[in-house]
Amino acid sequence: MTLSVNVRLYAIIVAAAALFTSSGVAGAQAAGGAVGTGSAPAGAPATASVAPAETVNLSQVLDAARASAPGLRLAQVALASARAQLAQAQATNGLSLSGKADYAHQGTVPGTTVATSASPTTAENLGGGLSLSGPATSVGLTASHAIGESNPADQVSGLSLSASQTVFDGYPKGRASAAVQQAEDAYRIAQVTYDASMKSVLSQAQQDYYTLLGDQHTVGLRQATVSQAEENVAYYQGLFQAQRATSLEVLQVQVTLTQAQLDLRTAQNTVVVDRKKLSLAVGWALERQYTVADAASPPLPSLDESRALTTAYQNRSELRTLQLNLHSAGIALALQKTQALPVVSVNGTLSLGKDWTASVTTGSFTAGVSVAMPVIDGGLAGAEVEQASQQLSSLGLQQDQERQSITIDVQNALFGVKDAKDRLDLAGDNLRQAQGQYDLEKAKFAVGLETTLDVLTAFSALTTAQVGLEQARSTYILAILTLNNVMGL
Repeated sequence: MTLSVNVRLYAIIVAAAALFTSSGVAGAQAAGGAVGTGSAPAGAPATASVAPAETVNLSQVLDAARASAPGLRLAQVALASARAQLAQAQATNGLSLSGKADYAHQGTVPGTTVATSASPTTAENLGGGLSLSGPATSVGLTASHAIGESNPADQVSGLSLSASQTVFDGYPKGRASAAVQQAEDAYRIAQVTYDASMKSVLSQAQQDYYTLLGDQHTVGLRQATVSQAEENVAYYQGLFQAQRATSLEVLQVQVTLTQAQLDLRTAQNTVVVDRKKLSLAVGWALERQYTVADAASPPLPSLDESRALTTAYQNRSELRTLQLNLHSAGIALALQKTQALPVVSVNGTLSLGKDWTASVTTGSFTAGVSVAMPVIDGGLAGAEVEQASQQLSSLGLQQDQERQSITIDVQNALFGVKDAKDRLDLAGDNLRQAQGQYDLEKAKFAVGLETTLDVLTAFSALTTAQVGLEQARSTYILAILTLNNVMGL
C-alpha cells in the first residue's frame, strides 16, 4: 500500500465516528455501531490521560544532574588533583623551619696522648640547632656546650649563625615562584574544565528532558488515535451488518487500527528509551519509572551576532583554557631564558665561643658574594629556549583557530534559531489553513457536495499540520539550547 493511501486511512482513525454522527448517518446505532460524542472534532484528537507512577520537573532533573551526573565525576577528580598540586607547589616555595638536638660523651682512649684543646678532654657534650630554609633563603643557628666530667667547672660554649640569600636568578621573585604560578594556571584550567563539564551535563539533561516531554505528548496522541480507531472499526462493522458499508471500507478501518496500534507501540518504546537516556545523563537508575512535567521554553539569548560572539569568546572553555596555557607557556619560556643568566647570592657566618674556665671569649665572621653561571653547555640552553618559544607560538595559532571555529558555530546556531522560529511561525500558519480547509470540507459534506473520503483527506492534512506544529516547536527549543551551548552559557 502506498504512503498516500496510508495517510488517508490514518485520518479515518480520528474523524470517522464523529463525522458520520454529525452528518446524520441513518441506522448507525440501530446497527450496533459505536459512534463518538455526536459532534465533529474541532481539531486533532485530545491527548489521552496517563497515570504515571512519578512525575519529575525540570528543576528536579537539573538538581540531580548537578549532584550525581556521571559526566562530572572525572572533572571533579581532576579538579581535586590540581588543587593538591597547587598546595604542594605553594608549600615547596615557602619557608620551612626544622630543629635538632644531640648529646655525646667525649673521653680518651687509655694509653694515648691527649691533644691540647680548649674543650675538656673528658666531657658531656650538648648541642642543638634551628634551620630556616626556602628556595632562595637559608638561615641556620647552632649552639653547643661541653661540661668536663672530672671537673664540672670546666665548661666551654659555642654559638654559630649562618645565612645565605639568592638575590638574583634571572626570574622576577625567583625561579621557584614560577612553579607556583604554573600550578595556579593548572588549577584554573581544571576549574574551567569542571565548569564546562557542568554546563555540558546540564545542557544534555535539558535536551533529554524536552525530548522525553515531546515524545510523551506523542504517546498521548497515539493512544487517543487507537481508541478512536477501535470505535471506528465497531462503527463500520455495524454499518456493514446493516448493509450500509462495504467490506472494503471495513477492511480499511481495520488496517488503520492495526497501523495506529503499531504507531503507539513505537511511540511507547521511544519514551522508554528517552527515559533511560535522561536517567543515564543525571545519574538515576535506568529502571526508574517516571514522566516529566510540562516546562516553559528555555530563555532565548541575544540574537545580535556581535553580542553573541563576544559572549562566546568570553565564556567558551576552549578559549579560556588556551589563554591559561599561553600564560603557563610564557612562564616556561621565561624560565628557560634564565638558564643562561648568572645566579647571585650573598652569604655570611658569625661564630662565638666562650671558655668559662679561662674566661676567654672568641668570635669570628665571614661575609661573601657568590656568582654562578654556565660557561659552555653545548647549545642546550638555546635549544630549550627555542623549543619553549615554538610551543608558545603553537598555542597562539591554536587560539586563533579556535576563535574562528567558535565564530562558525555561533553563526550557524544563530541561523538555526532564526530558521526554527520562522518554521514554527509557518507551521502555525499551516495549521490555521488546514483547520479552515477541514471546516470547509465538513460544510460541503453536510450539503452533499463532498464525499466522506474528501473530509477524511482534509482531516488527515489537519492532523499532519498539528504534528508538524509540535515538531517545529520541539526543533525551536533544541535550537535555543544549542545556541546557549555554543555561547558557553
